[in-house]
Amino acid sequence: MVTPKSAHFFHKLLKKGRILISQLSIQVLLLKYDMDTFLLPVLPIPNVVFFAHTSLPVYIIEPIYVQMIKDCISENRSIAISKAQAYDHLSTQGRFKPSIICGMGKPVILEEAPDGSLKVLIKGTGRVKLLSIEQNLPYLIYKAEIYTDKKESEHFYGPQIENLKNLLDNWLELNVTDSFERESFSRSLITIYHVVDYICMFLVHDADLRQLLLENNSMFERIQLLSSLFEDPNQFEERSIVVNAIKHYEEIENTSRIAH
Repeated sequence: MVTPKSAHFFHKLLKKGRILISQLSIQVLLLKYDMDTFLLPVLPIPNVVFFAHTSLPVYIIEPIYVQMIKDCISENRSIAISKAQAYDHLSTQGRFKPSIICGMGKPVILEEAPDGSLKVLIKGTGRVKLLSIEQNLPYLIYKAEIYTDKKESEHFYGPQIENLKNLLDNWLELNVTDSFERESFSRSLITIYHVVDYICMFLVHDADLRQLLLENNSMFERIQLLSSLFEDPNQFEERSIVVNAIKHYEEIENTSRIAH
């Protein structure tokens, strides 16, 4: 038998239950937010653009960055390698800030010298967008999120893909003289993403253009751009007229975005 007193108790319990469920929902949302964003140590390097499907050798001399690498390894964390940009303000001359879009990867120490410097290989795992600074000292840590390509209906095949594969094969033949190393590297080129990223890394000499290619979130467009830059599979330097046109177009796009 449910008395008025017990009914009042159940009403309070139900109300409290709704509060608990509501609090749980908030916690789930916060957990999802934390899963979508993460803390990431960032190493800005002038003129270096790191692509997700590549591996980057880095020589670390400064003790702060040596500690950063060792911290990342001990904590099983990734590290972002970002193209360094100079600050515009006079008060910060000589200092650098990271580009917002950059590559991240897992560091592996190949060799530690007696003076403490490190030879490190960064194995690419993804591309990120840096959101906000969470730590300045002793080294940069940013809140970041994964930066993915947009979904596209185009299928990546045809003569343009074959030309890019041939371009990279020809470049390897010329620059990697050891046949075993060359074949081993070629076997690691599993997808068109690996081919495109390594062409961007090895053959595109203009650092600002490499950054534009990294920031582009359409594989179809990146293939078109590289095909315009390298018309011949034996051409190992981008066409300057196309580089200037791409950069000029990007400036117009940026101006248009700012104006709106």
